[in-house]
Amino acid sequence: MMGSPLAGKLYVQVQYDLQRRISSGEFKPEEMLPTEEQLCREYGVSRITVRRAVDGLVADLFVVRRQGVGTFVAGFSHALQSVRLRAYLEDILALDRHLRFQLLTTDTISAPERVAERLRLTGKARVAHESTIVLLNDQPFMAGEGYFPADLVLAIDPEDFAGHEQPTERILRRAGLRIAYGEQNITATAIPEAFAIHLDLVPGTPVIQVERLYFDDRGTPVAFINGFYHPERYQLTADIVPRGGAAPQIVPLSKDRK
Repeated sequence: MMGSPLAGKLYVQVQYDLQRRISSGEFKPEEMLPTEEQLCREYGVSRITVRRAVDGLVADLFVVRRQGVGTFVAGFSHALQSVRLRAYLEDILALDRHLRFQLLTTDTISAPERVAERLRLTGKARVAHESTIVLLNDQPFMAGEGYFPADLVLAIDPEDFAGHEQPTERILRRAGLRIAYGEQNITATAIPEAFAIHLDLVPGTPVIQVERLYFDDRGTPVAFINGFYHPERYQLTADIVPRGGAAPQIVPLSKDRK
């Protein structure tokens, strides 16, 4: 990588430098970023490193991916306030005996556009799909669904949802895959009718939507989770510190586990 005095892992250095170049106007709104191959040559890093850096820019709303076209600097319509928090993978995936998982459906389907974009699938790619209810102390806490590339996960076993261990981790482990890292987006939305009934909510009720994307150690997306949380049973609290200060801690009142 070029001799910039940035600290941290390589992909973080690349991400921050691209962010600086976007903020300075070197890359303008709606302009396409250089390709992964071009960025690899420019920064002297691997494709996995560039991909993780761009994933971070996508999550922070600096760029948007357009399937089959490329990655573009976000326009002003995307310039919403975005706060990047840090969570620990081990905490997200930890066994929690207060949670219980109820499998609703499993099937193999053509990947919806949003899912294909996040899992970097092309053409008529198919995904293994499940929908689930999560109970917290026997009360409906989250309703959601998970998607797994069908060439990696051939089928979803109902046994993956037995007990208190994370179903996503069990599904991937049975397929010989390990979660190395992930990213999470939290937004406010109106709950769709298909999920409202499982949380005892009226369709259209404002809820927290959490999208979680998991990667293996090669930087390949292996699972995309989309969950809707009961508004009275989920709260997120985080410390706010300078970038060079102590790492932020995420302290949910009710831990979300999917």
